[in-house]
Amino acid sequence: MPTESMAGDAAAPYFFLSYAHVPRDGADQADPDFWVHRLFRDLCEHIRNMTTVPAGSAGFMDRNMRTGQIWSNELAVSLVGCRVFVPLYSPRYFISPWCGKEWTTFALRQTRYLVPEKQGLPSAVVPALWAPVPDHRLPECAQEIQYFGPEHNERYRRFGLYGLAKLSSFRSDYQKAVLHLASRIVEVGESIVVERGNPEELRTAHDAFMPRTRPTTGRRLRISVAAGSRRRLPEGRSPVYYGATPLDWRPYHPVSPHPLGRLASDIAEQLDFQPDVREFDHSHGPSDGPEVLLLDRWLLRDPEHHARLREFDDNDRRTTGLVVPWNGADPDDDTDGQSVATEVEEAMPRRSRRQRQAGRPAVLGPDQQSFSRQFPRVVHWAAAQYLKRSPAQTPPGDAPPRFRLGAGSAQDSLPTQGHVRYGAKEGHDEQLR
Repeated sequence: MPTESMAGDAAAPYFFLSYAHVPRDGADQADPDFWVHRLFRDLCEHIRNMTTVPAGSAGFMDRNMRTGQIWSNELAVSLVGCRVFVPLYSPRYFISPWCGKEWTTFALRQTRYLVPEKQGLPSAVVPALWAPVPDHRLPECAQEIQYFGPEHNERYRRFGLYGLAKLSSFRSDYQKAVLHLASRIVEVGESIVVERGNPEELRTAHDAFMPRTRPTTGRRLRISVAAGSRRRLPEGRSPVYYGATPLDWRPYHPVSPHPLGRLASDIAEQLDFQPDVREFDHSHGPSDGPEVLLLDRWLLRDPEHHARLREFDDNDRRTTGLVVPWNGADPDDDTDGQSVATEVEEAMPRRSRRQRQAGRPAVLGPDQQSFSRQFPRVVHWAAAQYLKRSPAQTPPGDAPPRFRLGAGSAQDSLPTQGHVRYGAKEGHDEQLR
């Protein structure tokens, strides 16, 4: 049975800032989310002055994480315990399945007014406009919530908080907008009770934005993650790289605090695929699209995992790209990329050799930037292999008429065969994050 909002729990943030990460264009680029972080700090300062929240409990954004903590677990606990959900509207926000899952998870929490006399079902969602979004691109769940009020001037509506923050001439407009946003957060937080949710719901939540912004196109991509967890650490491995489940695996920690499955999912979306990230299961059947396996090579030291991966490799029915991240800065690892490749090829010879011969090596490294550049190539290769192996489909309807190719010829034409095209768009050979 859920309990009431965590008004007395010092560990719960007052508000949860949900935003879409902007991918980096290169290793030397400044933090593209710098201005979001500034907004978060400004909001926290206002909330601390307007309420009695303990230090460190004003707000949560996933960048506000301490080294060594489990990223996804901290996010989930904060999401199901906060008083107010603050989605940062932008074009990128409504195509992010992670943001859509955060929205769904918060929406599952029951709400009621603190004053019993008030009727109706209240909402503890307080949207903020980061960058303008056309009305027709708002999903149904967002269309139901008003995000413009009389306190918002024309500059806010036209440029959003990002535009106001970037231009010094709009500094006073930015300060007013942030103060109004903080006031609205406190108004909702003090008048609405939001019952605590279950952190596990985030893992299974559906994307609230899916119906409107990403219709089914057939370009599905299964991303399977074969990795350890803190409950079952690979031999000789530090726990800082793992979380509660294999989906929390972070091989590029501490440079990147995000799970590798999320990074791969973001890249797949930018390549116009619909990613389905799940834990690796060697016994599952073929997917309805191409598949990429993200493999933690430290699992190869475990005889049981080694046997399962070998069984998976021997099953040639599946079209699966193999990706093995290698972190050259990993203090636990004193090998090099070639040694890693040799180890992987011994364990999974069929898939690793096939990719190597096609110029798509399975071992990607030695850092996150290299992974982001090379991962799209493996995705495209897996998609092309899937297309080759998928059976041709005859268009629906009556069979096409038979006709002669030439005078006196006994040869008849074959029915026209159609394929749904999987794979890369032209010019999308690489994708930087």
